Amino acid sequence: MLQRYRIRWTKEGRTRYVSARDLTSVWERALRRADLPIAYSEGFTPHAKVSFPDALPVGVSSTGEYAELTFAAPISPERDLGALSATLPAGMEILTYLTVPDGAPKLASMLRATLWELAWPPVDAAELTELLRRRSDELMAADHAEVLRRRPKGDRTIDVRPAVIALATATRRQPDGSGAHTVLRAVLRNDGPNVRPTDLHAALSREDVAPPNAVTRLAQGAPVPDGVREALSDEVVSLVTDVDAEAA
Repeated sequence: MLQRYRIRWTKEGRTRYVSARDLTSVWERALRRADLPIAYSEGFTPHAKVSFPDALPVGVSSTGEYAELTFAAPISPERDLGALSATLPAGMEILTYLTVPDGAPKLASMLRATLWELAWPPVDAAELTELLRRRSDELMAADHAEVLRRRPKGDRTIDVRPAVIALATATRRQPDGSGAHTVLRAVLRNDGPNVRPTDLHAALSREDVAPPNAVTRLAQGAPVPDGVREALSDEVVSLVTDVDAEAA
């Protein structure tokens, strides 16, 4: 009897450079090492039934990746998915799982919005935070925000504004306490125009703000006033980051 599980997993450290094309091979190798009865597709070139609803840009970190795994025989999810997590490369870790009942909606339909975090180096943090707050307010008040997306096959203009649900900017202390840096969190729609953090940065920067040095997809799920309600756990992942460094 086939069993399906949906999982939330991370893609951090060096694994953020694993391309979407290579991702399936990484998971197939991990499943073989964990000796789990993953189901395979039919045909001349069978593939493990592991599906990923949305490709992450290469070089971007994530604590909000999702996948659906179909097993050909029953497993003990806590034990066996834990073993699978242990066989994945460092930086990939299964955070939670959910059994998929018959007739459940597609996974992609549950991932209606993404909470992104963009972080800049600790240089002129207070000034940058204030600038991005002001421009975020201007963006939210605008009807349109067109940016030029450069692609090898030809540049095109896209409107960022319809995808932006909420923005919040703060100055946050470095984890080691060595200084403060600017952090911007954004809730962007998944069920509309494909707008990425690079497009959002282009709309906010006006060519005088350097790109962030780190971008992280924090979680995906349903948009709520406070952030995003994570798809598998129903936990609300907050749009508002930690207390500002100036007030700490």
